Amino acid sequence: MEKEPIKLKTDIDDILDAFQLGRNVGCAELSEWLNQKYEIQPEHKTLLESLRYLLETEGEFWNEEELKMHFLAFLFHISDLKEKGKFKLFYERPLFAIIEGYELNVICDAMVATPKGIGKPKKPYFFLQEFKKQKNAPDAEGQMLMAMLVAQYENQNNLPIYGCYLQGKNWTFATLHDKNYCVSSQFDATNKEHLYQIIYALKHLKLLILKQLES
Repeated sequence: MEKEPIKLKTDIDDILDAFQLGRNVGCAELSEWLNQKYEIQPEHKTLLESLRYLLETEGEFWNEEELKMHFLAFLFHISDLKEKGKFKLFYERPLFAIIEGYELNVICDAMVATPKGIGKPKKPYFFLQEFKKQKNAPDAEGQMLMAMLVAQYENQNNLPIYGCYLQGKNWTFATLHDKNYCVSSQFDATNKEHLYQIIYALKHLKLLILKQLES
């Protein structure tokens, strides 16, 4: 009789243990992603300053949907995370896989993926998860890593998967390449310099995805 897969919770420690992953810093893929600068249009600088101030003064009191509507949507718009016919943003999409005897099931707050037709994600490259304030809420980093593992398993191309998780104003970026899981230091989106670095990272992500599509 075939053994039932173990249902894995979205707890970062459980996931790291199940797949024998370390939590590393200073990886080449992560450094190459984050150590970039791009020109930001004057009108976008004005918008970013108003968003930064709004997050600083009201963000602590936002729920998940308010964070998306008042802040994240504008950052994604400025970063232009889409390429017609190649990849686009999806929200609240499920991912499921059974990997090495573990059942992984997660809802992705946001992902960048190649579309299947128009309305469904097919091949994912990047995931963003938000911290939920409610009691007993899923672990944002655990959700992100679980989604990255499913994408790695489904894509089967030995290329890096990119991710980011938010805890209020703080952003942490991550890469997964084979068994190498790597995370950045935190970026505070209420800090102007850090906010620009977040935009640079999102803009460079587009180039990294295009390179993967060409490989």
